[in-house]
Amino acid sequence: MSDDELNELLSEAHVAVLGTVDGQGRPHLAPIWYLWRDGEALMLTARSSKKWRNILGNANASLCVDTKAPPYAAAVLQGEASEASELEYVPLLRELAIHYLGERGGNQYADNSTAEDATSVVFRLKPSRVVSA
Repeated sequence: MSDDELNELLSEAHVAVLGTVDGQGRPHLAPIWYLWRDGEALMLTARSSKKWRNILGNANASLCVDTKAPPYAAAVLQGEASEASELEYVPLLRELAIHYLGERGGNQYADNSTAEDATSVVFRLKPSRVVSA
């Protein structure tokens, strides 16, 4: 896949699958929304979530993004996940919700969210390796 094709795929609203490693070295997979920005995937979660606890213990992670209909396309991003502490959770939640649900649905989703910056985290995966087809 060319760089342009990869960026186009990653910029679309696909529910991805985040892979992390738990404390026993086992894989943990979770569906997740993300935004592709400046060569990295930005994601949100609760600080108490299994995925965030796994990242704190082992930053190695992967993100699988794929289409569900022909023509099929897929990309797997591998790298280290880290907190994006310079970004605020609540504004990014709104941006993500609009990206996935459209203006009306996204604003409604964000307005009804009880998530807070203090109990939630914005994190990034800047890929060191990308496999795409």
